[in-house]
Amino acid sequence: MVIRRHQIVVLFLLTIFISSGFARNILEKKMYYLTNTNQKGQARFWTIYLGNHDCKVKRKYPGEPVAIIDASINLQYLSSGYIEGNGYSAKGKIDCMPTMKLRNASGERNVTSDSIDFFFDFGRKVQLINGESGDLILDVEGDQKVANRFLMREYKLTEYFGEEILKEGSEETPLRALSFSKEGLERAIKAQTSLGE
Repeated sequence: MVIRRHQIVVLFLLTIFISSGFARNILEKKMYYLTNTNQKGQARFWTIYLGNHDCKVKRKYPGEPVAIIDASINLQYLSSGYIEGNGYSAKGKIDCMPTMKLRNASGERNVTSDSIDFFFDFGRKVQLINGESGDLILDVEGDQKVANRFLMREYKLTEYFGEEILKEGSEETPLRALSFSKEGLERAIKAQTSLGE
């Protein structure tokens, strides 16, 4: 019985350590959002789940030539300003850093968080600060994907043994639109309304 309690305590502490270690990678970036039920909100520390995608990535393993392998990769957009991809293949764990692209009649080009005014259409479309808009494409090392509907999870600063750590502060919330400014969110809502959804 004592061993079992000890195991439970160790597992509990390990879970806290892992979740706090992950949360430390999330930097603060305030964003304003509109949920799928048309509720407005704001978050400071957040991740947005972009879906699980079957991807083809190039990898080099010891003693083997560079090969294209099939992988199943979860993509997340972090308030730190970048997208991270984590998953698995027949060769083991896969980590990658996908980029965002804007696609419209003028073609495709890379975009960064700092160049974006707002996302709308549940994350399928994006408008830049310069007014240019189009489809949001996720480029996973050359394999292009479209984000699943944005699902946000918010994190909150919590004091734990005298130290502030980030802990999950919400359930997954489907988002219609988001922006990094209040004014941008209003523009996003207008763009969303124009879609007729």
